[in-house]
Amino acid sequence: MNDRKQISAKRFFGLDFLRALSISLLLFSHSSWIYNSTSLFGRMQDASGFLGVELFIVLSGFLIGGILYKQFLHENYGIKDAYLFVSRRLMRVLPSYYLVVSILTIVYMIFGFSVSQVWKYLLLIQNFAFPIPAFFPESWSLPVKEMGYILAVFLLVVSVKLFTKTSRKVLFLSVIIGLILLTFGAKTYYNIHSENLDLKQWSFSIRSVVIYRIDSVLIGVLFGYSYHNYKEFIMSKRKLFLAFGIILLALLFLCIAVFKLRLTNASWFWNILCLPLLSLSICMFLPILLNWKTPSERIGNLITFICNISYSVYLLHYSLVLFLLKYFINTSNFSLWQLHIFTILYVSITVVLSYLLYTFFEKPINEYRAKNFKLNDK
Repeated sequence: MNDRKQISAKRFFGLDFLRALSISLLLFSHSSWIYNSTSLFGRMQDASGFLGVELFIVLSGFLIGGILYKQFLHENYGIKDAYLFVSRRLMRVLPSYYLVVSILTIVYMIFGFSVSQVWKYLLLIQNFAFPIPAFFPESWSLPVKEMGYILAVFLLVVSVKLFTKTSRKVLFLSVIIGLILLTFGAKTYYNIHSENLDLKQWSFSIRSVVIYRIDSVLIGVLFGYSYHNYKEFIMSKRKLFLAFGIILLALLFLCIAVFKLRLTNASWFWNILCLPLLSLSICMFLPILLNWKTPSERIGNLITFICNISYSVYLLHYSLVLFLLKYFINTSNFSLWQLHIFTILYVSITVVLSYLLYTFFEKPINEYRAKNFKLNDK
């Protein structure tokens, strides 16, 4: 959940806050397995996880988009630069990811669960074109991000070789917008040829599948490009962007809650428009967040701590920590206050293990990566 290299060497409290909010919403959402509530509170938990992941995807696209664009502008951009970019990305996410996948594989084998699909996870293709298997289901957003970047980088290399006289700005825009349109085409095809009338199935079949979701991360990339080229305009109109983002969110809410657009009567809205519009609305909040100053050193340190361990929390919290706790502790007859204590235990264990994973594994690898895999993005 944590892209440590930002659009500049400066840290932005607002973006750090958004990242911390994202992982907090995800933790809150997955605690629904503890309470099994069908009340308004339970629906809020489900919605929080939905929003948390979308924040994470768009924010990552924005941060990485600026880096990728600056690198692409370099005069001698080619295969070596693309390879270095992809190597940096994979070295950022894969070591901790592979460690957790290995631990989960051992756990599954001990409990007698199938691990026949694990090889897909090693290649980040577990949900490339089909719903993710039962193993490590929350990892679906990682391939969405990384495959989006890899596809974009590959096409950028091809474009710069084929169209040597074309402006780099035009090439970058053409590749990113082209991929977004391609994703829209895939979702349109799905909408025409599939009869999905269930929101849960929609989440597995559309929301969590790479070929239908890379538009969200690329919308973030596109906004990163826009910020790089039109920073002064965007920051001067940040309140206008904020207002537009609020209006977009309000329209989405009206479509769902007031106009009652459902998969049964408006599958096109859910399958094609809903997620990209949400991604666009999130982008509209970024300028105001870029200008948000740290309210106090204590709050800043807390947000920074959450950001530092957020990727480890993402990897550990659900399929490993919560699964094992639920396996060994039967909460079916717990009272409400006992469930609260169980939740505190779950969050505490997750935070402690995430801190250890970050401090003794993730951080040293990131330091090695920063020292030995330097991008030419100046």
